[in-house]
Amino acid sequence: MLWDQGSDDALAMPKLEPLDDDFSLDDVKETPTLHDDAHGPSPTHRKPKRPRGRPRKHPQTSAVNTGKVTKGRSKTGCITCRKRKKKCDEAKPRCMNCEKNAVLCEGYHEKKLWKSGKEKASDGTNYQGNEDSLVFNMQPLFHGVVTVEDRIFWKHYCVSLSNVLTVEGEARNAFKDIILPLANQHQGVMHSILAMSSKHIDYDTPYGIKLLRQNPTTGREALQTRSQYHHKQALESFHADIRRSGDEEEVDHRTILCARYAQILCLLIGTLIEGNPHGEHRVHLRGYQRLIQQTPPEDPTFLAFITEFFQYHIFADELLWHPGMNFPRLSDHDWAPHTVIESPRLLGVGDGLFQHLTDIATIKDTIRRNIHLGSETRVDYHLLWQAQEIQEAIEQWSPSWPAGDSRHRVGLVYKHMMFLHLFRAIYPPTTSGKLPWIPSNLITANMPVSPATSRRASQSSRPLTASSSSSSPSQGPPTTACAAPMAFQQHSPPGSRNPSRTSSTHESDQTQCSVNNSTSLEQSPASPAPIRRPPHHDARITAAVEESLTLMEGFKPFDPALTLLLVPCQILGVACFEQAQQSRVIAVIRQVRGYTGLRNCDRVLELLEEVWRLMEEGDWYSVWDWQSIALKMGADYLCT
Repeated sequence: MLWDQGSDDALAMPKLEPLDDDFSLDDVKETPTLHDDAHGPSPTHRKPKRPRGRPRKHPQTSAVNTGKVTKGRSKTGCITCRKRKKKCDEAKPRCMNCEKNAVLCEGYHEKKLWKSGKEKASDGTNYQGNEDSLVFNMQPLFHGVVTVEDRIFWKHYCVSLSNVLTVEGEARNAFKDIILPLANQHQGVMHSILAMSSKHIDYDTPYGIKLLRQNPTTGREALQTRSQYHHKQALESFHADIRRSGDEEEVDHRTILCARYAQILCLLIGTLIEGNPHGEHRVHLRGYQRLIQQTPPEDPTFLAFITEFFQYHIFADELLWHPGMNFPRLSDHDWAPHTVIESPRLLGVGDGLFQHLTDIATIKDTIRRNIHLGSETRVDYHLLWQAQEIQEAIEQWSPSWPAGDSRHRVGLVYKHMMFLHLFRAIYPPTTSGKLPWIPSNLITANMPVSPATSRRASQSSRPLTASSSSSSPSQGPPTTACAAPMAFQQHSPPGSRNPSRTSSTHESDQTQCSVNNSTSLEQSPASPAPIRRPPHHDARITAAVEESLTLMEGFKPFDPALTLLLVPCQILGVACFEQAQQSRVIAVIRQVRGYTGLRNCDRVLELLEEVWRLMEEGDWYSVWDWQSIALKMGADYLCT
């Protein structure tokens, strides 16, 4: 044992180390913990392990209650933990396990209070009903398209109706590019479009039956009721715009003005769709004429579109106009467009061809008046001169579309149509067999010839006087050197007369008819009945009809050009004396009806059937004045 002495000379207590013989491990006992109770330590409790890693300098305060007793498997955990099949601590508002694992917590399912059957029956609610009440009701994208019926009408207009109203494709469809944006700005135009579209749907066709099958939540009665609603709302809006149109300081004055034109357009198309035979189309056309004279629209594109569309139908109205109607004529001989139609969508308006429909109607009305007054000269000198000028203009006209375009073929049909309409107008029937003299080049000319040749022919074949042409029908003018068109030379029957011999205008035709009649008597009883033709029928009319029908039959069933063929069907139909040609006209009309869905095709067919019946009876004056037949039938429609 060593002794150490410090600086203060005080004695230090030495450390006594126990010897190995004095220390035994059996005598060592564990220090009791805080959780031990009076009965001693429990063998199940173990000292918790220290977490791995370095302890945090500033420990986080846990939102979980540390004193919560651990439970077994529960179904109230968060959605994320249930998907991941992990234990959830069910902390609110979000699970701490998800936050610790850097996972987005989706929250908890809504707590459901289950009821017994009696409780459900007492309040009349169930879980499905509560779920339906929470469904989000989407607002309509377009104003006015609210119900299922409205969406049916809207889709039908966009997919079907707007395409059959024009020859243009999707790139220049004015009924979509111009009318639809206007309908989205003006509620009345939207009602007009939906009302017009609802009238176009035929629920008895396969298309209409399929439409009802695809929409089981509605029916025919509901669709018709909704159609009447839109028609009523459209008229109310239209009348309201008329009352507001006088205020030019209106904020939406331009929109209201364009909307009035668009609603008149929809009303006009509605008469075509319904096949209205009471002349309502003429009311709408007259309204357009007054509006365009007072306040034309400022937009040049919109102005060109409505000018061409309405004027096309105004010219077409001349076909059925009759002086017995209690309505003035709409067309004007001096009409000129308010704007230049640079890119025409239709035929006959911008190029001036349909302007001759007005001139021909005037000539025919004058001849009709002379017949009723008992005038000795039915077709006088002035009428013949006007007819010759029209013929020259038709000769010089040519389609402006390229040869591959279907509208080019429609233009050729229109050219034949105009010739037939003029030719039939200046040849009224006669019971005495005496017809006024007609210039040879007017009789024979149909297809285009050179302008210089036509002018020389017209100058050399001018009639002498109106009285001489009436008093001496058998004495014709001097023979001219005008040649017949090549098309009519090729397709004329072998027995047709020499076109230059105007003094014997109908001799060979009568001979040919007698030969046909004698031949038919020698045939077997199963042969068809002889064809009834007028006493002074010209074989070139039959040839022109034949060529026109051949052109029209070449269009495919879904060609947009079919929209333009109803006018030729009307004019060609009244000039068809052979039953085979009549059947072909019927086939073309049905093809147009199938493509457009316009029921005015039915009115055209009804009038033609009556004209053909009068042909069989030999009433040739009524056949010539077929406008009077339409007047007697009460068929005042628009054949476009």
